[in-house]
Amino acid sequence: MRGTSPPPPRSAIAHLPSYVPGTPAAPREGRPGYKLSSNESPFALPEQMVEAMAAACGEANRYPPSGRELALRLATRYGLPAEEVAVAGGSLELLRDLLLAYGGPGAEVVYGWRSYEAYPILAGSCGARPVPVPLVDQRIDLAALARAVSADTRVVLLADPNNPTGTALAPDEVAAFARQLPATCLLVLDQAYCEFGEPEADGLALELRSELGNLVVMRTFSKAFALAGMRVGWCTAHPDVVASLEAVAIPFTLTAPAQAGAIAALELEGELRRRAQVLVAERQRLTTGLHQLGLEVPPSHANFVWLPLGEGSSGFAAACSQAGVSVRCFAGEGVRVTVGLREENQAVLEAAAAYVRGAIPG
Repeated sequence: MRGTSPPPPRSAIAHLPSYVPGTPAAPREGRPGYKLSSNESPFALPEQMVEAMAAACGEANRYPPSGRELALRLATRYGLPAEEVAVAGGSLELLRDLLLAYGGPGAEVVYGWRSYEAYPILAGSCGARPVPVPLVDQRIDLAALARAVSADTRVVLLADPNNPTGTALAPDEVAAFARQLPATCLLVLDQAYCEFGEPEADGLALELRSELGNLVVMRTFSKAFALAGMRVGWCTAHPDVVASLEAVAIPFTLTAPAQAGAIAALELEGELRRRAQVLVAERQRLTTGLHQLGLEVPPSHANFVWLPLGEGSSGFAAACSQAGVSVRCFAGEGVRVTVGLREENQAVLEAAAAYVRGAIPG
């Protein structure tokens, strides 16, 4: 290595966990590789969405618009005041900005664990102290979460449905928890997978938001709306929270093609939600098949299923890999399998059968 050494980063950076993205799968025995490791939509985009994004690419020599048009469309769609909607280049960006604005050095960020991998990374990178609270029966333990909130807690992150377990909380449970939090603590309700759960939970979360000034409801276009590669996230919050987000936001991260794709997706919402229901039916078929093999699968309200296999997790992932399927393995804990198309899910069931037979060494 040539030259002198660079200055060291902040000490906390060296201790941050690394985000592990889903990996593609290699083809096996004439079968294409099935990537079921990233919770993506398996459906090709509707042509109208592709055309809208392609048209926006024709003006890529210009900076993208502010995102206000998309925010207004969302406000109209969900019956929200326009000043209570914020959009960004992905819900992760919104979460980072929330932690920058409300977390920071000396603050605590409380969340259930295991949950979304980015939570401890973003909390730690913003200088806050991550406070993970263990799950109970693969579900977020709201009572324990409440006990973990201290005078230093500034943000609580609540994934519902939870990733990677897929488990969901009853709306009345969430409401009771939210109402007991101190006003000095921001609750971020991360509903990235809400379109795959119970329909009534959708509107109830937004109603609760209108009641509580310290609640943020965060959603994404990456899952049911199939724009994972475009990066579009949005949230609804009190106008003061939206103003704080705008104060710390990096400009121009929501690209023009991404915004065009999201607006087109809203116009095609009925079709995209029908596709989501196809995946819900496949989720049930996959869950039933895994249960019949004697494997535990908690009830999922997302576009994936969770197998809490403990030390058997690596063996199950190896069986899937041998079948040409990539899954998300959390070694020593469990395996998350994205729900794909019928043939993809069938490949998972075949791999699971091989694992149960002991045909694949752990």
